[in-house]
Amino acid sequence: MKRLALIIVLSARVAAAQDPVGYKLDVPEHLDFAVGDSSLPIAIQIERGQSVSKDAGIGCDVEREAGVVVKRRRLARTDAIDPDEDSPRFAIPVRGNAPGDFTLKLHLRFWLCGTKVCRPIDARRTVTIRVH
Repeated sequence: MKRLALIIVLSARVAAAQDPVGYKLDVPEHLDFAVGDSSLPIAIQIERGQSVSKDAGIGCDVEREAGVVVKRRRLARTDAIDPDEDSPRFAIPVRGNAPGDFTLKLHLRFWLCGTKVCRPIDARRTVTIRVH
């Protein structure tokens, strides 16, 4: 019985260590639009007492498949809708030239700061683009 309890406690600690602490990336899994222009919203939501470092900057690399055009493949904090905010938001312009399903891969890097310490965040997300 003690062995089972120990396994459960260790499993819970490992699961908790894998969850992001202090922030959440708000990125849709799917984006549907007609042939033409649209935008992909991205928001970095932070918990109370946290901030995204304004000194270290933010990097967002966008890898796309053929059929989808992204004006800029590398975004920085200055490209945010609200670059001076503690929780920056982006609207990445996307153009679908032909109907179909395509994939965008996002790689975000930033520093998340608490009251005394900052730590690097390296997050990846995949978005399915469906063009009608």
